Amino acid sequence: MAFSLYCLINENSEDFPLTLLEKKLSERFSKMEGLQIGYEEDPFDASEKHLRFSWDMRCILVFYETGQHVIDDSMEIQKMAGTLVPFNISSISRRIRAVFSDDYDLEHTEQMVSMIDFLRKIDGAFVYDPQQNDFVK
Repeated sequence: MAFSLYCLINENSEDFPLTLLEKKLSERFSKMEGLQIGYEEDPFDASEKHLRFSWDMRCILVFYETGQHVIDDSMEIQKMAGTLVPFNISSISRRIRAVFSDDYDLEHTEQMVSMIDFLRKIDGAFVYDPQQNDFVK
């Protein structure tokens, strides 16, 4: 089953344009056999692009998102998470969204773990799993 993670980036963290994400993640994934990297247009907004890291039929799509829709999601996460989050995230307006394709055979667990580890190490960021309604620790 495909799943996604939101890496909410507070105002004290650096910016993560796609070019920087491509560089950092390419280095991280470079030793993983069969890696292909590309940009894809957003199907809902042709002016927006996202990164695609793929191995065979599996992939991780990486989006850098800003603006009101991110704030709206942050406010909703704050409401749903309630006391799980001891800090206010409701005004966060930047995030990295990672979408992981299905991996029923668990052949690409290393890529998933590496991506989650990358997101968790971003200073001032909070990684949220919307499927579990919980923060990744």
